[in-house]
Amino acid sequence: MGRLTRDPSALPFDVKKVHHTLVRKDARLAVTHWGGDGRPVVLVHGLTGSQREWEAVAAQLADQCRVVTYDQRCHGQSSGSADHSWSAFVGDLEAVLGDLELHDVTLVGHSFGAGIALEVAVGNENCRALALLDGALPVPVPPPDGRRSHMLLRSLVMFAKWMVLRPFHRVHSLSSAKLREVGNDYRSRCSDFDSALRSLECPAMLVLGSQMEDGRDGSALQVARQEAAARAIQSNPGIEVQWIEARHDMIQTHPREIAQSLVRLHALDH
Repeated sequence: MGRLTRDPSALPFDVKKVHHTLVRKDARLAVTHWGGDGRPVVLVHGLTGSQREWEAVAAQLADQCRVVTYDQRCHGQSSGSADHSWSAFVGDLEAVLGDLELHDVTLVGHSFGAGIALEVAVGNENCRALALLDGALPVPVPPPDGRRSHMLLRSLVMFAKWMVLRPFHRVHSLSSAKLREVGNDYRSRCSDFDSALRSLECPAMLVLGSQMEDGRDGSALQVARQEAAARAIQSNPGIEVQWIEARHDMIQTHPREIAQSLVRLHALDH
């Protein structure tokens, strides 16, 4: 797997969160343990995000669960890597589970991170439960509006966001071309997600936002969510679908609702 080293400046687990570095070939992953003595919960952030997006959710879960977050390669405080393939991202989550010796774990993924959590959960006897937050949808997700004016504006907004947040390790280090490559690969995997949902043996929850996204793509994305809910239940009737009054950024805007749903899923006697 990899090699786990503790940040020497970190305090003990029962005092405050502890930061680690997980070394995997050319990638160094920033891992955070939030404390807690219960069964483990691992939170996986989405593309262009970071583990800091989970702070409000993790703080609420830590009272009852052993909470772990990490920055995916090329994101947040983790290093860049020449390998940004889907298998590399999936392997990073498997390495976190293996090196921390996490068993009977609940995996939680948001957006791109949901696809990664889903793939790791299939056939994994250590996976207790799975929560997919507005991601790993078993129907094609519409790509961003391709109009030149819209793409230019979107690029400017993303660059401005990158400039503001990068000093705080809250964004990614992928080039625009590599980011599109990773995003397109993720969006092309709807048939894989459909198959994975059918193969799931652990309890699963799909959390979707009922509020329409801003912009021209909002209605298409909302239709995709509704189709995803129906398709997920068709693929696996045991999957619970929960709608909340939120948009895609639900983990930051509705952390209490998200935490409550995860506690309920995690506490079920499977």
